[in-house]
Amino acid sequence: MFSFLMADFNLLYSCALFFVIGLALLEGLGLLIGLSLASALDDLLSIDLDVDANVTLSSGGLSALLGWLYVFRLPFLVWLLLFLTSFGIAGLSVNYIVALPTLLSFPIALVIAIFSCRILGKQIATIMPKNESSAISSNSFSGKVATITVGKARKGSAAEAVLHDEFNQKHYLLVEPEQQGQEFVQGTQVVLVEKIKSSWLAIEFKTL
Repeated sequence: MFSFLMADFNLLYSCALFFVIGLALLEGLGLLIGLSLASALDDLLSIDLDVDANVTLSSGGLSALLGWLYVFRLPFLVWLLLFLTSFGIAGLSVNYIVALPTLLSFPIALVIAIFSCRILGKQIATIMPKNESSAISSNSFSGKVATITVGKARKGSAAEAVLHDEFNQKHYLLVEPEQQGQEFVQGTQVVLVEKIKSSWLAIEFKTL
């Protein structure tokens, strides 16, 4: 078994699993001395996504993809362990059935890991919501100013925007104009008006 794990075509996947074990040990040791690696990572990556996980990827760019994968909807350490474990087990399983060079097994393992994060992440998120050091309900975003970052927003076709809250956390949102015939291009500042199913209705922000 050890020779199988250390084989050249399995080394990448074995390293992923060894890394998972190492992270788990570090977290366990940290808790013994009153420190948490998970909390430290969450504080370092203090970014919140307000993107519905069922939204189509084409409409929201990177934020929609991250929302679909449930990144930042779980404590980041939990998500990372889920991804690495899925990736390692998938790669080893594929090579156990038929030994493939890494160039061929890698994309297979990656796809399996991605869908594992989507399916398992959704289940875990329902029982283990992310603890935020400065939790802010997305309902409180009404009236705040956001900036379009990716795409061009039209009625019925949302674009990605970023909002900075009072704690200087970034919140990535999907935004579309409230009025028909209006559009927001990249760099436009908008005022959030109303949250709908998977995006926000907004009006253009105009300074006096």
